[in-house]
Amino acid sequence: MNNLSLVLGAIALMSTSSCLYAQTQVNDEASLNAAIAAANADSSIRTIVFEKDADITLTAPVIYNGSQKIQLIGNGAIIDGAAAGSFVLDDDLTAVTKDGTLIFNTQADVRINGLTVINSATRGIVVNIPETATGDDISISMQNVNVIDSALFGVHIDDNADEFDDGATGSDIGINLYINGSVFTGNGTGAIDFDGFRVDERAEGNINALIVNTEIDGNGGDGMELDEGGNGNVKATLINTSFSANGFYNEEDLDDGLDIDEAGAGDIIMTMINGKVNDNMDEGLDLDEENDGDVKLSLIRVEAFNNADEGIKVDEEDAGDIKARMIMVDVAEGGDDGIQFTEIGEGDINAKLINVTAENNKKYGIKMEQWVEEDEEEIVEEAGSLKVRNVVLAGNGKGDEIKTHNIVVAE
Repeated sequence: MNNLSLVLGAIALMSTSSCLYAQTQVNDEASLNAAIAAANADSSIRTIVFEKDADITLTAPVIYNGSQKIQLIGNGAIIDGAAAGSFVLDDDLTAVTKDGTLIFNTQADVRINGLTVINSATRGIVVNIPETATGDDISISMQNVNVIDSALFGVHIDDNADEFDDGATGSDIGINLYINGSVFTGNGTGAIDFDGFRVDERAEGNINALIVNTEIDGNGGDGMELDEGGNGNVKATLINTSFSANGFYNEEDLDDGLDIDEAGAGDIIMTMINGKVNDNMDEGLDLDEENDGDVKLSLIRVEAFNNADEGIKVDEEDAGDIKARMIMVDVAEGGDDGIQFTEIGEGDINAKLINVTAENNKKYGIKMEQWVEEDEEEIVEEAGSLKVRNVVLAGNGKGDEIKTHNIVVAE
């Protein structure tokens, strides 16, 4: 699947397809395990329904291993995973575990509605995509889902065959993600480098994400990290979202509000409308693209206040461009530059800023630099372009002029 309309189409097809239900509504650990076991054994079972407002305490992880699409209708149920699973710390204090409160080992679509997972001893919700997966991309839908106070990841969608999420080995399929009306908070407070929501995609395949009316705030690692380490794009559309007050757990390596990494051949294509990335302990918004591929960024009505490093940072390295449009964006009180774009290698910056304010940042309000090699003595490539209209800079520590290298600024 190549675009977000296909994400929504796959989700709609999943929700309307004919399916059989597990016979008993879930209201405790025993009935939840029985329903999952039935679905593992019988591929015609595609829906599990919880009793309204059920309160369920687990003593062990619940694991789905089926090959069919599966849907959990939570009806406001709460699952407490405080006693479900464990992790160990290796010599460098990295947590190692295969546990989670709810685990889906499948390449089939997963849909979760109206469910809350709290106090996970490890990871809250985990989707492990088999390395051998081929065919259609997996579609994962979470509507009115809350994952709160997990020791490690709140949600982990894992298409990385490496136990430590290193390298570039994974399946040949991509990941389509849809989130609506959900909250992911208080996760990643049991070990270093665990995020509120983490997607690891490796080898072939894209990440296509549509996130609406959702808060990803107050997590120990990144609020959300979308990490694409093979051949493929990251396409993310974010509407009415917040990624704030994240990244506080590891004082030696603080983390971001929203972190998107693309390390192989592919683009980062991101749109944020009505967004907040405030009070994070590293960058508010951090985009990093390496190897062949562009960054295409559109921000409309976005605020980035009081982040400890840059408010909005975009790095593109190797062959590729940064193409950006920012309208009604406010960046203030940052610990570094307010807005920072850096392009290194063969490629240009082409940006348009309309009604943008950058105030009281520690360094520059806006900094845009384009290099073949950083700090080169002689400019050897055509200049990039920055068009500005109604841009206000005030109170920034290194002055209130736009800092540029090999960029032509025009009004």
